Amino acid sequence: MADASRPLLKLSYFKVRGRAEMTRLVFAAGGVPFEDERVPFEEQKRRKEAGELPFGQFPTLAVGDRLFAQSYSIAKYAARVAGLMPADPLDVLQAEGIVDSTDDVRSKFVAIRYMPLDPNAVQEKYREWFNATLPVWLEKFERLCRPGQFLVGDSLTVADVAVFNMCDYLMSPSCAQQAASPELCALAAGCLGSFPRLQELRQKVAEVPAIKAWLDKRPQTPHDDVRTLRDAEFN
Repeated sequence: MADASRPLLKLSYFKVRGRAEMTRLVFAAGGVPFEDERVPFEEQKRRKEAGELPFGQFPTLAVGDRLFAQSYSIAKYAARVAGLMPADPLDVLQAEGIVDSTDDVRSKFVAIRYMPLDPNAVQEKYREWFNATLPVWLEKFERLCRPGQFLVGDSLTVADVAVFNMCDYLMSPSCAQQAASPELCALAAGCLGSFPRLQELRQKVAEVPAIKAWLDKRPQTPHDDVRTLRDAEFN
């Protein structure tokens, strides 16, 4: 929702979805104008070395002349600005707990690409993730879903956006090695197969007009690891 009295919002992150995409989705869902600054990897390093980043990392959110860090704190602020945070304190507690739990899943998944292992061992870690570890987590989210409804209350909240975003990145390649493996891509694409309520919620959120418009226009990359993407692969 546009507010002429609000300072300019500028979200800065790499040229991938990563830890900024939930905030982008929240702003889009709420119709909140913001500058979506997508920064090359080398520019992030320059800002870090120059001491321009509060905690030396992305994303950051500039609100007027103030700069803030930490992706999930930024996303929760965005939810309040966008009208996607519940009014009741207990509903807020529930919604924020769901948001933070999606970060637990993401952190475990993304960590695989940074493991100092040979390629075969990394592939085996991905197989173990999709076949054994991830289903345990997804079952917890499946139990939270209410058929035909949003997760908290009667309308879209940041909790729904967070779970949608979690499903979105789980179903997409995390790195070049995963993207190059048809087997691993198939495991990712089918990871919600045993969780019909999660599938329904994901579709329900994707069909929200403002979110659909964002999904249709957002840049595409073959995977989400900015370290190995070439400039030509950013679209």
